[in-house]
Amino acid sequence: MKLKLFLLISTIVLFASTCHREGPSCHHNIIFKNSSSDTIIYALKGSNGSGFCTLVFYSNAAPNEEATLDLPRYCWEQELGNGKTAEMYVIDPRKFISGVGFYDCDSIPIKNKVLKHYELTLDDLKKNNFIIIYDN
Repeated sequence: MKLKLFLLISTIVLFASTCHREGPSCHHNIIFKNSSSDTIIYALKGSNGSGFCTLVFYSNAAPNEEATLDLPRYCWEQELGNGKTAEMYVIDPRKFISGVGFYDCDSIPIKNKVLKHYELTLDDLKKNNFIIIYDN
């Protein structure tokens, strides 16, 4: 019984320590506004740390539609501190490779039709209120 109680309390503490509340110093969301006349896919570049990448957290955005990249376990303020950047891509859905695992980072624009590439700093996101507008 004591072991179960200990495990329950430990689990609660673990989850509480990894969740961050949304607020002025912690943004979970980036809003994408597609102001173009075409459906697009927006995606975040993920890396395995060994020079290989993939596009993650991707979603469709129809013309004149908003879509939200919501990462509740992350604060962009912490992720992009110390000069780090987030690379985001706008991709043509007719040539989008997903679910193939990691590949050479330089081949992202070869395997996908990249319409726009953003290399965003925390200052970029703050300046635009965590909103990215795509308007080919």
